[in-house]
Amino acid sequence: MPPALTDRAALARFRARARHAPAMFLQEDAADEVQERLEEVNRTFTSPAIVTPFPKVWQNRLPNARIVGDDAVLDLQVGAHDLVIHALGLHWADDLPGQIIQCRRALKPDGLFIGVMFGGQSLN
Repeated sequence: MPPALTDRAALARFRARARHAPAMFLQEDAADEVQERLEEVNRTFTSPAIVTPFPKVWQNRLPNARIVGDDAVLDLQVGAHDLVIHALGLHWADDLPGQIIQCRRALKPDGLFIGVMFGGQSLN
């Protein structure tokens, strides 16, 4: 197992504070953006999964989605999902390639992975 890069206890405190503040607008904006992009995909997803530390943001967006936390080992079954969204948590991963590999393993053949990350003009 790779060394811990993130103080998970501190991260949990920060996330708990964020749940009660207007800081969730970034999570909401990211979820809106993903929904817009999924509307452009000519496909219906029947077994999506969402990796997020903020399940309330996603619970009504894809009603049949399995929502899991962004733990070191993701609670996803191999080959069970046609869509996996990793929502604004990859930058906290101690093993970024490992998180992406786990998402890939959870996908069915021809499944779609969407990694939502900060970049470009995100924080303007």
